[in-house]
Amino acid sequence: MSNKEQLQQNKNNNLVEITNKAGVELGVEKVLMQNIALLPKNISTDKIKASAGFYISNRDDLMQLSNVGKLQMLYGVLKEAMLGLEAGTDYDIVPFKGKPTICRKKEGYFKIIDIIKPAEIVRFINNVITTDDEYSFNPVTGELTHEMHGERYQDFENIIGSYAYIKFANGFESTVFLSKEDLQKIKDTSPSGKTEFSPWNSQSLKMVKTKTVKELAKELCTLWGNKLNSIQFNAVNSDEVSIKSVDNKGYIENDNSVYDTEIIEQSDENIQEVDVTENKVKQVDMSEL
Repeated sequence: MSNKEQLQQNKNNNLVEITNKAGVELGVEKVLMQNIALLPKNISTDKIKASAGFYISNRDDLMQLSNVGKLQMLYGVLKEAMLGLEAGTDYDIVPFKGKPTICRKKEGYFKIIDIIKPAEIVRFINNVITTDDEYSFNPVTGELTHEMHGERYQDFENIIGSYAYIKFANGFESTVFLSKEDLQKIKDTSPSGKTEFSPWNSQSLKMVKTKTVKELAKELCTLWGNKLNSIQFNAVNSDEVSIKSVDNKGYIENDNSVYDTEIIEQSDENIQEVDVTENKVKQVDMSEL
């Protein structure tokens, strides 16, 4: 091992000495301070550090990650901080196949939309269309009508579409509509989409709404991406993966092994997510994966 490689390994080892809340906050602080030039000027590093410390230290599944996993988790916190997003509030960290997978929540995508918006938001609607509903959608004009009837079915099979509509004060408006076929494709490419305990089945409405807002954010990024710098643009497009590293220029290297279906390092039954409100871990509530 070269001297340069040894120095980097020692640096990484110092980052991942995480055994309690203070250790988490120290690790987050180090990785933020070493990459302070990548963060937005108005970001509160103390707030990012505190939210990550509370979220991670109350998660036994995260605290028990290997040193490699803990380092990837810190890089994930850094990557989301590059957009001003906070752990627990705007994204979850879900161990999947032994890797800390960053999964952005709907709240996180709202903040991204707020960064790129061309004017103040005057209206926003995000809903799911289920079997008993009546709807029509014109893909050319973007005109959509939706009449809700009966109960809100929770299971994925009864969902036939979803949409997100946004209008800005300057008159610009956009509607994203996802058909059942679109949603099925997204579900099929999700790491947990076919597992028995998948939130695609247990929390279908929440999952579908989040994915639709994500598509709206991506569309707005295409239209108004000039409001993002290259660092932020790369961070927006890095979601639902583990982060191998982030260099001092903001280049993000993803660990895509979580999508390798031939390597199973962790059984589906052991996938967990945190309930931040009750401050405890609950079984398989991966609302963003």
